[in-house]
Amino acid sequence: MKLFITRHFLLVLLAIGMMIPAYAQITISTSDMPAVGDTLRKSNSLDITGVDFEATGAGYNWDFSELQPVFQSVDTFVSVSSVPFLYQLVFFPGVVANLAQKYTGLNLDTIVGVSLTDPYRFFKNTSGSFTDVGFAFTLNSIPVPLKFNSADVVYKFPLNYGQADSSISGVGFGLPDLGYINIDRKRVNVVDGWGTLTTPYGTFDVLRLRSTVKEIDSIYVDSLQFGTALTRNYVEYKWLGAGYGQPLLQATIEGPLITVAWLDSIAGTNVGIKQPVAFETHVSVAPNPMSGEAVATINLVRPDLVSIEIYDLSGKRVAEIFNGRLPSGHTAIPFTNRLQPGIYLLRLATSANLIMEKMVIQ
Repeated sequence: MKLFITRHFLLVLLAIGMMIPAYAQITISTSDMPAVGDTLRKSNSLDITGVDFEATGAGYNWDFSELQPVFQSVDTFVSVSSVPFLYQLVFFPGVVANLAQKYTGLNLDTIVGVSLTDPYRFFKNTSGSFTDVGFAFTLNSIPVPLKFNSADVVYKFPLNYGQADSSISGVGFGLPDLGYINIDRKRVNVVDGWGTLTTPYGTFDVLRLRSTVKEIDSIYVDSLQFGTALTRNYVEYKWLGAGYGQPLLQATIEGPLITVAWLDSIAGTNVGIKQPVAFETHVSVAPNPMSGEAVATINLVRPDLVSIEIYDLSGKRVAEIFNGRLPSGHTAIPFTNRLQPGIYLLRLATSANLIMEKMVIQ
């Protein structure tokens, strides 16, 4: 009788165990970061209506399996010793940085109207942290390596549920006859959830990291005699799995703009790879100079949330023309001038671009 009760009790425990989700609270360490030679494919979605990226908790199940890819991108990581030599003088291989990423998100050529080539981001991966130490690019054949005065701590290891940390970083540079750029950034990281993540790529045990970032980007363009300070407040949600190199899914929310990308396999023949193409997004004003009514024409390569504003030469926003979602292709937005005669800047902001166009009002 005693033996029967013991076996029966064990069977009940086994049945209960089969009903409990197989969650595993993981730890993220330096070995889970990208490495030299990694080529990681990401799918990107723009149709995120009704998707809640903020929900979180312990033992949480995030289901984003319905996301549909619009385009794909590829993150390629290389050794610091393989980048242009003048970059290496600043990001000394193995000392300042031990990992470089070919960067497709830098579009300064659309802002300042100059040629930009060879953009890279630089990282330092150690047993204690994974940090963003700066970036570099070439403007009009001039190498411009920009090392942060203090590294941006992307992850602090070991990364566990409930952990919190922060960092302050910044960089500035100026080039004669071109202008200057200054970036000040504060990041606050909190691991606010763990559980399972489901994307179109599969289901994974994950930690969820919430990064709140405040950034001030100061830009001055000599040719336009114009400068402005842009304050950005955005939140990055990252779902991290063991051994994948990059977040399994990342959603970035900046005001009404939301971008989302996840690690994926080849999505299919109808989803192409996004290549870094200068001036892929355009904005123009006609007539220019203008006096009364004018038309702002925007060209987008894909549907996006768009903000179109006018700034005076002191950097003050003086008018808003449009704020909302636009389809891909050309869109004409008429507007009426109510400003005093002078030189202004038309500022177009999308999820991936910031473009300024000189505008004259007679």
